[in-house]
Amino acid sequence: MSKEQEVPPPYTQGEYTKEGNTYQQQGYPQQAYQQQGYPQQAYPQQAYPQQGYPQQAYVAQAYPAQQYGGQQVIVVQNQPPPSNETLAWIACLFFCMPLGLVAVMKSRESSRLASMGDMAGAKTHGEQARKWAKAAIITAICAGIIIGVCYGIYIALIVTGTIFDD
Repeated sequence: MSKEQEVPPPYTQGEYTKEGNTYQQQGYPQQAYQQQGYPQQAYPQQAYPQQGYPQQAYVAQAYPAQQYGGQQVIVVQNQPPPSNETLAWIACLFFCMPLGLVAVMKSRESSRLASMGDMAGAKTHGEQARKWAKAAIITAICAGIIIGVCYGIYIALIVTGTIFDD
């Protein structure tokens, strides 16, 4: 038999002997395993390309004049007109809801027309949304003042005893 094919000693289960304060198991001798060290592999050094997309920023720009057949053509990028949607929502939620809802509807119509390319119609509806939102704000402020004055008069009449006089 070769050294690599030695037969291990027989295993006896449960036989322990006490030596000092430690127990040692009888049977197979304890084997020590050494961790194998693998040689460090060398990889070729490469410069890898940058990952991801380059940083992009949107910049509104006008294109330079171009010449076509002797004629100068200027390309202009149209910016959508303001739809005043924020003002409409503020007027609807915090001031006068009926007039504010009309302002919201007009501002949404302005946004829809701008997305379709009708800039004149979008501008008209945006201006109308602004007018309706202003009307909602002014109406709510005036109504608040009128109600406050009436409430003040009512309290003054109660305090002076003019109303509910027994």
